Amino acid sequence: MSDYTKAFAVVILSALGIWGCAQGPAGGASVEKLKQLELKIARLEDDFRAATAARDQFRKKLAESEALAAELRTEVETLRPVLAERDELRNQLRLRTAERDQVTQQFEGFRKSLKELLGQMDAAAKVQPNVTTVSNAKSPNL
Repeated sequence: MSDYTKAFAVVILSALGIWGCAQGPAGGASVEKLKQLELKIARLEDDFRAATAARDQFRKKLAESEALAAELRTEVETLRPVLAERDELRNQLRLRTAERDQVTQQFEGFRKSLKELLGQMDAAAKVQPNVTTVSNAKSPNL
C-alpha cells in the first residue's frame, strides 16, 4: 500500500469517527434512563426522610428511657433500707418461730410425761387401796 492510500484510509476513518461521535447517544434511551434515575433519587430521598424521622423518634424514646431508668435508680436507692429492714424482720420471725416450735415441743413432752406420771399414780393407787383415796383427793384432774 502506498502512503497515499494509507493517508486516504486514515482520513476516511477519522471522518466516520467524528461523524459517529457527533450523532451522540440515541435520544429516547437517555430520556428513559434519566427518568429512572430521577425516580430512584426520589425514592432514596423518601427513604432518607423516613430514616431520619425514625432516628429522631428513637432518640426521643432513648431519652425517655434514660430518664425513667434514673428515676428507678433513685427509687431503688430509697427502698434499699426498707428492704434491709424487711430482711431483718424476716430473720427475726424465723428465729421466733423456731423458738415457739421448740417451746411447743417441750410443752408436749412435759404434758406427755405428766400423763405418764398420772397413769403410774393411778396404777399404783389401784395396787394400794388406802393410798387411792388420799391420792385422788390431792391430785388435780387434767
